[in-house]
Amino acid sequence: MADKQTKPQTPEEIVRAMQQAALEQMQAMMGNIPGLGTSGMGDMQAQIMAQMQAAVPDLAEIQAQQAAMGTLGGVDAATVAEAARRNMAQASAAAQALQDDNLLSQLQAANAAALDLQGEEWEIKHAPVCRLTPQERRLMAFAAPLLVYNDECVDAVESEIEPETFRAQLRSWWDITDRDSTLGIVRWLLDEGHHADADAALALMRGEKPAASDPEEKAGDVQLIAEFMIENGYCTAATLPKTAIAWDLVRIANLGRWAFHCGYLSEAEMWQVMQVAADAAHGHFASWEEYGLSFTLGRGVWHGDEEDCQTAWEIVTALQKDETSPWRQLAWKE
Repeated sequence: MADKQTKPQTPEEIVRAMQQAALEQMQAMMGNIPGLGTSGMGDMQAQIMAQMQAAVPDLAEIQAQQAAMGTLGGVDAATVAEAARRNMAQASAAAQALQDDNLLSQLQAANAAALDLQGEEWEIKHAPVCRLTPQERRLMAFAAPLLVYNDECVDAVESEIEPETFRAQLRSWWDITDRDSTLGIVRWLLDEGHHADADAALALMRGEKPAASDPEEKAGDVQLIAEFMIENGYCTAATLPKTAIAWDLVRIANLGRWAFHCGYLSEAEMWQVMQVAADAAHGHFASWEEYGLSFTLGRGVWHGDEEDCQTAWEIVTALQKDETSPWRQLAWKE
C-alpha cells in the first residue's frame, strides 16, 4: 500500500490524485506487455489534467467527469453527471477516501453505481453513415467487444478521440511509439500474449500435455474463471473454450486502428493488422459465439477477476443478441 499523502485541499489536487488512480486502473484494463514502463504515465496524466482544467471549471463538473472516466465506456455521461450533481455532499467523503488510500475502491463503487443507473446494458453504437466496405465492416467486427466497451462505433474507423490522446495512451500502456513497436506488440499478442500460459493451464485441466508455456502461471485464475463460467451458465464443461486467444485477437484488431490514428500505420497497414486477427480467429473458432466465449474467458483469466469475466460476457451477449450487431448481420465466414 502506498504511503499516506497529505489530504488534497483544492479541486486541482483532488483531480490529480484521482487521475493517477484512474490511469492505473486503465493500465490494468489493457494488461501488462513487455517493455511497458511508468515513465509515460506522467505525460498522459498532465495531458488529461490540462484538458479537464480547461473543460471542467468547477468541482461538480470535475466529479461528473471523474465518474465518467471510472467507467471506461458503457455509461451515459449525462446520467453520471446528473448523479454527481445530486451528490455534491459526498465531496468531503471523497477527499477523506483519498487520505485513506481508498480511492480505487471508491472509483469501483462509483462505476458499479453508474452501471446500476443504466441497467447494465451495453449499447451497440453505429456511425450516422457507414463508409466502410463489406469486407472492412467484417474486419471491424473482430474488434467489436472493445469498441462496445469503450463506447465507440462498431462500423467506423473515425474516432472522437484526439490522435495525441491515442499516442499518449499507447506510449504509457504499451511503450508503443512508432510502426516497428506497433508491429512488435502485434506479433507478441499473436504468438504469446496473455493467452499462452492460460492455454497451457487449460490443456492441463483437460489431462493433456501443455505446450512450452508455464501452466502453473495462470492455473489458479483459469480454474476460478472456468468454474465461474460453468456455474453461471456461460458454457458447460464440454464447451469451455480450449484457448483464451480471442482476448489477444480483439486487442490486435483495436491496436491496428489506434496505431492508424497515431500515424504509426497507414490505412492499408491498419486493415492488414485487422486481417491478421481475423485469420487467426478463423483458425481457432467456428463462430462468433465461440470467439466471444474465448474473449470472455481470456478477459476474466488475465485479471483472475469474476467481475471482469461477467462484464465481458454481458458485452458479447449484447453483440450476439442485438439485431443491429455486426455479429448478427455478418456470417462468421464469407
